[in-house]
Amino acid sequence: MADRRTWIVVGGGVAGLLAARRLARAGQHVTVLESEPHVGGRVTGITVDGLELDAGAESFATRGGHVAGLLSDLGIADRVVHPEPHSAWVVTSDDAYPLPRAGWLGVPTVSLGRDVRRAIGWRGALRAAGDRFMDVGDIDDSESLGALARRRLGDVATDRLVAPVVQGIFSRPLDDITLGDVAPGLAQDIRDRGGLVRAASARRAAAPSGSAVLGLDGGMLTLADALEADARAAGAQIRTDTPVGAVERTGSRWKVWSEGEARTADAVVLAVPRPVVAALVPDVAWEESRQVALVTLALDAPELDGAPRGTGVLAVGNVSGAKALTHSTAKWGWLAQRAEGRHIVRLSYGIDNARDARTHALTDASALLGVSLKDSQVRDIARIQWHDSAPAAVEDREPVPGLHLVGSAAGLSGIAAIVAADKRSNLGTARPTT
Repeated sequence: MADRRTWIVVGGGVAGLLAARRLARAGQHVTVLESEPHVGGRVTGITVDGLELDAGAESFATRGGHVAGLLSDLGIADRVVHPEPHSAWVVTSDDAYPLPRAGWLGVPTVSLGRDVRRAIGWRGALRAAGDRFMDVGDIDDSESLGALARRRLGDVATDRLVAPVVQGIFSRPLDDITLGDVAPGLAQDIRDRGGLVRAASARRAAAPSGSAVLGLDGGMLTLADALEADARAAGAQIRTDTPVGAVERTGSRWKVWSEGEARTADAVVLAVPRPVVAALVPDVAWEESRQVALVTLALDAPELDGAPRGTGVLAVGNVSGAKALTHSTAKWGWLAQRAEGRHIVRLSYGIDNARDARTHALTDASALLGVSLKDSQVRDIARIQWHDSAPAAVEDREPVPGLHLVGSAAGLSGIAAIVAADKRSNLGTARPTT
């Protein structure tokens, strides 16, 4: 074990709490400084029509099994729930179709299945099936997923299946997303298995009951509560309502300024969005990334009882200002029970449409769900905006000796990626750098 050192973690989201928990368990003295009145970051709650709902992430990716392991460690594995067995849909300006049930990130794993042919036609399905007979060639994790998918699956499958799903997750154009962004080691997996479809099939099969995502009874916001309790039990001190204004290196130590008070530490962990990192430590460069606005509607809408567009909708083109919609009460049985007949839908907007998101939410929901919804059916509406929703990956997670980047500060997005990075971390156990 390394010598006992003093650490300050700036940011009390999932990444910050994981870092604090790891450090405290390693015998380090650690304090978390969180600017909000509560911990959780993007895994926190919002109240809509009296219901406590997820303000950010409402599920977690099952890839790698890392989140499942964390939930077991926290003693909340019994809260894991599967989404309802409805398909998600894609809506374009001239078509609407359910996503194939057998797929992984939009890659059709049963290439000639009826639902695949419904979505991309016989010609598109046959072209996608050809992936199984093509040489893989020399690829690595820096390869563009968009370029690879077009080469191996064809334009139709890529545009109508892969692009809507992946862009909905990463909030970036498909051609800007690399195999490594999707999952580290994916390129090797594709090479070893002999194709993109075979790799997708294996990854889907490895997920619990074939689910790409799972949730928690009560919402993902309960994860933050469990992490906070566990970090405190390990010895971490957590201070909310404590915004940090500056971080500076003084010799071999650090000063962290908050409301005129300077706290000193041997090392600092930044678990905040990249723009905040750049403001606190100007020497650390960052690339501007996208913002996302989430608008949640509580509706009296019996016409949605049959889940006409399944668990949600991905929008392609200009069919809607929103890029995606989740029919939350159709997706999660626990929420449907608590909503008692009300319908909860959540729309996701990119930065270009974020400003007017609340104004147009009902119109966009009607277009995506294929149902004409009226103002009188809206019981409540809430809007929240998240900055730095798809941060660019960073090459060096310790850009200055003693300064460590985790979570979005390290260019990570999604609970699964953040938990996986924590599992690989040696925070608190590695030899200190000077």
